[in-house]
Amino acid sequence: MAEWLFDRNGSPQIIEDSDCFRSAEGRVIGWIGPNGAYSLSGRHVAWYEDGILYDGNNHAIGFRSGAIGYLPSRPGLSGTPGMPGFAGRPHRPGLSIVPDRPGFGGWSHIRLSRFFR
Repeated sequence: MAEWLFDRNGSPQIIEDSDCFRSAEGRVIGWIGPNGAYSLSGRHVAWYEDGILYDGNNHAIGFRSGAIGYLPSRPGLSGTPGMPGFAGRPHRPGLSIVPDRPGFGGWSHIRLSRFFR
């Protein structure tokens, strides 16, 4: 089942859909793999664990409403829009290895809506 991910302000920005992330318009923008988020080409770009997306410095970028992982703070959530129509899935590439992970940090300076662009 598809579910919205919210940014540090509690605004819905991207969608988790099974093994991929989608834009608010329904396009596939990244892949979900073991403990990680990957670019469309299969390069590891972030960690994704317990419903929370973390950048390369292990700072939180976004989260699902029911996330149970570490967040530096939990904002109130704004209204959740309906799901857009989903475009077809591109071919899923092989996924790169996961690099060593630093300790948890605060909120990332990277905007969730632009992370996979």
